[in-house]
Amino acid sequence: MDRAPAACVLRAPQPACTRMRRPSAAAAQGPRRGWRLVTFAGEEPGQSSPATPSVPAPKAPDAAPVPGGSPPPEGPRDNLQFAVDNEGNVQLPKDVIDKLKTSVFGFDTFWVTSVDNYGHEGVVFKGNVRGRDPAVSYAKMRERLQNTFAGAYQLFLLEDKEEKPTVVVLPQGRGLDTQISKFTEVWLAVLFALATAVTSFNSAGMPLLEFFIAPYSTTISQQDFVDALPGVLAFCFALGSHDYGHWVAARRHGLQLYLPFYLPAGFGLLGSFGSITRLRNFVPNREALLDLSVSGPLYGSAVSGALLLLGFALTSAGVTSVSVDTPALADSTLVALLSVLFVGPSGLSQPVTEVNFLVLAGWAGLIANGLQLIPAGELDGAKMVLGCWGRRTASAVSVLTTGALGFSALTGNALSFYWVLLLLFLQRGPIQPCYEELSAPASEFNRKAALALLGFSLLVLVPFPIDLAYAMMQAGGSGPGMLVPNSFPTDLLG
Repeated sequence: MDRAPAACVLRAPQPACTRMRRPSAAAAQGPRRGWRLVTFAGEEPGQSSPATPSVPAPKAPDAAPVPGGSPPPEGPRDNLQFAVDNEGNVQLPKDVIDKLKTSVFGFDTFWVTSVDNYGHEGVVFKGNVRGRDPAVSYAKMRERLQNTFAGAYQLFLLEDKEEKPTVVVLPQGRGLDTQISKFTEVWLAVLFALATAVTSFNSAGMPLLEFFIAPYSTTISQQDFVDALPGVLAFCFALGSHDYGHWVAARRHGLQLYLPFYLPAGFGLLGSFGSITRLRNFVPNREALLDLSVSGPLYGSAVSGALLLLGFALTSAGVTSVSVDTPALADSTLVALLSVLFVGPSGLSQPVTEVNFLVLAGWAGLIANGLQLIPAGELDGAKMVLGCWGRRTASAVSVLTTGALGFSALTGNALSFYWVLLLLFLQRGPIQPCYEELSAPASEFNRKAALALLGFSLLVLVPFPIDLAYAMMQAGGSGPGMLVPNSFPTDLLG
């Protein structure tokens, strides 16, 4: 149990004073880190030294009081003095450091043991959080910071690489990785949206990219635009629902978002990778971060899944408009299983399967949401992991996931290759800090939703194991059938 440095003698009802005293020569043999606090009470006139203690010194609380008990006295924070190593070399002025130590930190919030620089702008204080609930300690420190500095500084309660608590103090308005003007925000959003529209129409069958490369040898008719428009609008609806989910969650927590930047793709049926949505301000805690990162994929996956199911239902009813190579339906485990359920072995027995355009729009929307759920960089999946289990776990999972994507790219997966490039250049992280990251989120719904979405993304992105299913059927003597139609073995298995 941590204790406050011992108080000595109280002989008269006079105000206590606090003095800095260096360790004695006998104590110099041990490790020397900073100063130690020695507090003496006032002495009666005519007496030169304190006598036997009559009142014991109060102990510093290391936990919040039990319910129903009286809270421990805070004591005069203005008289609390402690010096720490590196104090003369930190980024913030010495008078600011002194005010932080005397007016913001204390026995009931955060006990500082060392001070160091944080980047090029702020200071990091290492020590111990006092009290059972870090959120309560943070709220006290933030209120005292506001009262002392009138909004000139902002305070973060985080964990370091060893999962030990630290407090970071930055000048107000610093620390955000994205700060752009409104004009730049608008023209960038429009530029990305136009590029995404081109790749989306191209993926829907309108040869726009070929036209831009060879305009004199490529013909685009009005009918091409009419045929592609419904699928493009459905896909854009799926993309927009993802960002709408983020916007709803941001409003719940008083956060502001920049306009989304939609990333063009042009891979098969995928016209866009989704969007990059940046925050204008800091997230208050892991609870809000988890809610923000879950809401976007939850809305987007729900809308995209509904489009996919509706498309398969219309396909089963004979309302078809698009031809798809039958083996391509096995590129997603979810789509392969739905194809078997709605189309059936007889419908999948041909090299080409006719489906409704909503099947492709919903499938593309699920892929875009699934890519955002990859737990790497600054993607929604990585933010979910941080919200649920903390920054250290999120960093480890991000490294492992990026390595797995890189290995997949080296083995010939083009989508993994371009996604690794996207992570390295646009979304590599780290995720910007929350104001308070020590408290775990309390919402069980968001925790369960995060786990469900991470698992669902694998169902969408991982191909159906045709070779395994085919081997099992052969071992059972049934051969191609329900899960592996006749068209699959020769096309996919060789």
